[in-house]
Amino acid sequence: MKRFLCLMLVAVTCLATFSCGGGGGDTVTDPITDPITEMTDPITDPITDPVTDPVTEPVTEPVTEEPEVCELEKIEPASGSKVKIACIGDSITYGYGLANRNTESYPAVLQKMLGSGYLIGNFGKSASYVLPANNKYNVKEANLSYRNTAEYKNSLSFKPDVVIIMLGTNDLRSMSCDQAKADLVAAIKDLAEEYAALPTCKKVYICSSLFTTNVDVIRQISNGELARLAKQAADELGFAYIDVYGPTREYMDVHHHYDNDRVHPLAEGYEQIAKAIYAGLMETEPEIIEPAKSETGVVFLKQAAKINGDGKTPETAVNNLGKAVGLLRESGGTIVICGRYSLTYTTHLPNNDKPITITSVYDGVDYGEKSNARLGLKYSLYLYGDYIFENIKLNVEGESLLFVCNWNNVTIGDGVETTLQSGIKQYPLFLVGANVAIGGAPYAEIYLNRECNITVNGGTWLYIRAGNRRSNAAFPLGGVDKDGKLTVTVNGGVYTNTGGNNLTAATGMSNNYGECNLIINGGDFRGPVYGVSRVGGNTSPEKAEMTGVVNLVINGGTFAGKIIAVQDNTITVTGQVNVTVAAEYESKLSGNFTSKTVK
Repeated sequence: MKRFLCLMLVAVTCLATFSCGGGGGDTVTDPITDPITEMTDPITDPITDPVTDPVTEPVTEPVTEEPEVCELEKIEPASGSKVKIACIGDSITYGYGLANRNTESYPAVLQKMLGSGYLIGNFGKSASYVLPANNKYNVKEANLSYRNTAEYKNSLSFKPDVVIIMLGTNDLRSMSCDQAKADLVAAIKDLAEEYAALPTCKKVYICSSLFTTNVDVIRQISNGELARLAKQAADELGFAYIDVYGPTREYMDVHHHYDNDRVHPLAEGYEQIAKAIYAGLMETEPEIIEPAKSETGVVFLKQAAKINGDGKTPETAVNNLGKAVGLLRESGGTIVICGRYSLTYTTHLPNNDKPITITSVYDGVDYGEKSNARLGLKYSLYLYGDYIFENIKLNVEGESLLFVCNWNNVTIGDGVETTLQSGIKQYPLFLVGANVAIGGAPYAEIYLNRECNITVNGGTWLYIRAGNRRSNAAFPLGGVDKDGKLTVTVNGGVYTNTGGNNLTAATGMSNNYGECNLIINGGDFRGPVYGVSRVGGNTSPEKAEMTGVVNLVINGGTFAGKIIAVQDNTITVTGQVNVTVAAEYESKLSGNFTSKTVK
């Protein structure tokens, strides 16, 4: 307002000045001092910004989403105030091996997780299985078929609202063929349908069993195959499936080497099972403990170490090879055997993603000399990743042992010495492929479909089988797939077998659809060497075939026997069997090679 009046005053003053100057000259008028009276009524209303109606968002009621409720939480108890859950299973459900199964078994831990609104019954029976007692593939005692147990009858009397079934581990030995697997699926479905038909039951969950590493038979089928069969049963019924195997596999792979039998976990392991099942019930993701990992990439190992050693120094070494591998499973590294160590069970090591070196010489210290360090092979050893063995003594303490590479890249490097303990007569078989120990072994476990390189610089072995070994001629063959390429390079070592069927060969008791190369630069071979070995009888469901390529390259070494193209007629050979030899070995050649090159 003040600014407006000032402008008006200036304008009036200018007008007055111009009007007084009309006669010319420098006439000066009196200054204007009177208030301006010619103006209209003074403006007294305050100038304000224009008023507009406020723009407001339409008022709506807040939207509140209903919390998601899982299927379990929708279940109303048939009687009483608590939802009854019956846990059906074997010793894993029972809680075998625990100090207090009433508080440490997976059903007991699950009870704590679910809370007071639920009542859980543990109806696990150790050694029970799901196949009918009269099934022709069944290898277990008839009274341990689950329907023949008191726990089964008690589970029915419990009148459950919900049933959780986790059976199958004890059926593993019966999975001798595809039909046995089909029978297992049918048996799981039949039991699940029976519980679902109970008047009180509203929901049946079918769980996968655990991964175990106890023996060849169990490991090959439990490594995902049993979980697949349980899921198949659930899917065919349209029932809920809870994956216990997948979330806990890495944990069990490592921690089974901390328990007593590589099947039944310690209390912490049972807790991981409960977490997996709880997550399945709640339709969430389980939070499973991650096994410890080495911070340095070096783990010390010896038999006399304390049970809780961390492996960081010789003084705090771990006392189990499986534990040591578990610490290095992701990043790889070095296991230093810093004292005497012997395998105390058939050892299926944990899977490792990066190469691991096993040695007794490290950082300038030779623990073989200092502490009599050595790796005692009292039981067979199975590798599930890439390894280098160097500067180490292998003491053979058992008979008929296998050193199994499982189609992994393995190097027996310099400084490896193999000795027989007093009374032991046979060196280990060096097996490049898999040891097929059951008729139902899944093909993914026993086929090579990538490149694999094996190098042997030393040690003493029964022979090298550059493929699979089968415990029974009727078992599946496996072998080198069409995308597989196997190269075995022998630079040294002694191969003691002198005759019979078990001799060094570029293939195994298996098929070859890809490429197999056996390159011998050195070594002492006491018996013949073959391009294609016998398959150990041709009674398997598939026909043994060699449609790929075998290349034998002999550059050096000593050979007491012949170098032979094909061992016998148990395998159909339509592929190539080529040989390249130094001139001094030409007289050793025998059989029908596709091509022969003498250097």
